Amino acid sequence: MKSSLFNKITTSVLSLFIVLLVFAMIGSQLYSYVTDSHDTQDAVLCTIDDYISFEGVIIRDETVVSYDVGENVISYTYSDGSKVSEGDTIAQIYSSQEAAIAQQRIEQINDEIECLERAQSPGTTDYVQPESISSKIDDYYRQVISAVNEGDYKTVTDTKDNMLLVMNIYNIISGISSDYNDKISQLSAEALQLGSQYPSAVGSVTAEAVGYFVSYCDGYEQTLDKESALTLSQSDVEDIIASQDEKAESVSSTAIGKMFESYSCYIVGVVDTDSRIAEDASLELSVALSDTVYDVDVVSVSSGDEEGKSVVVMSCETLDEALVAQRVQSMQLIFGEYTGLKVPRSAIRFQGEQKGVYVILGEDITFKKIDVIYEGDSDEGEDFVLSDNTSDESYLLLYDQILLEVVSEDDVQSGSKSDDESGLSESGED
Repeated sequence: MKSSLFNKITTSVLSLFIVLLVFAMIGSQLYSYVTDSHDTQDAVLCTIDDYISFEGVIIRDETVVSYDVGENVISYTYSDGSKVSEGDTIAQIYSSQEAAIAQQRIEQINDEIECLERAQSPGTTDYVQPESISSKIDDYYRQVISAVNEGDYKTVTDTKDNMLLVMNIYNIISGISSDYNDKISQLSAEALQLGSQYPSAVGSVTAEAVGYFVSYCDGYEQTLDKESALTLSQSDVEDIIASQDEKAESVSSTAIGKMFESYSCYIVGVVDTDSRIAEDASLELSVALSDTVYDVDVVSVSSGDEEGKSVVVMSCETLDEALVAQRVQSMQLIFGEYTGLKVPRSAIRFQGEQKGVYVILGEDITFKKIDVIYEGDSDEGEDFVLSDNTSDESYLLLYDQILLEVVSEDDVQSGSKSDDESGLSESGED
């Protein structure tokens, strides 16, 4: 009886002891978590486009094309930026908008008829196989989709016409259509009806020399040229940008467009002074109206009216519709794209000369090196750097927990550094 009572008491005491031990362990863990919690940030991948934005002024040696249209309507025969030869008709003059639209439709009809006649010509259909034509249709389709995604609508139009031709050829050689004679007759009748209903052009404008044509004027054609571009000051450039709408209103009513001999142009802008923008430097530039990246060469760099500003003149040897659409455009000088681990500048510490950060690995705090590939501009609020994303465990790795607070000597993992190489910096600055 006494033995049984003793065993019960012993069991109760042991159970109580085990419960107290468990609570002590849990309390210890909670205390450790509360007292040893740290302010951290995960090392995550970040991609940064390094560029400088500015308003650019596009300048060429231009000649105004004049014609007194009066009450009539002008219809241009070339898209902006097209090359024309001496004597080419660059515009037709019609008595009404309806007559101009009718003539455009007649031209479309004639193009369709030409396409259908080519498609059913024996010289075309006798020497092609359906498989090769089907492959061409697929290729043209992919080209159209790609051009649409890039915003290259001229290529869309040209490629669509080519695709239509090979589709018509495929219909003939595969037996889907025997010929297009009925369709050609129908189109010819429509063109004949439009021609009899609306008068033809009452006048035309021809190119007086070989060059490139643009169908608008903005008032700067006679005051801006490549020579004057090299002498523009910051205030000159800013005045051009600010007064472009007012200047356009002063254009003569007889100015119907302009011509220039060379496809190259100068681009002038006021930018933040940057050592990478120097004379003879080759850079990349983008404009808001296009997805194209243009190669430009720096012709000259001069000090602006304000400290920290420079006036840069660049030459561009590319001509497309985007570069002739407007005199002034929003632009970017592109210096590159950087992808790395984002590190707050305030978390950077040093061991001797080695730049790095402290990270938490389990219960340990360890110094890890960083290889800086990009530094954000702290003046613009980009208070961080990008470190190269590597697999070397001595360097910061993806998803490492970066310690943001100042580290004391007691927090550092034993053996991670000696007293001579601690070099902890509370400021985090170089």
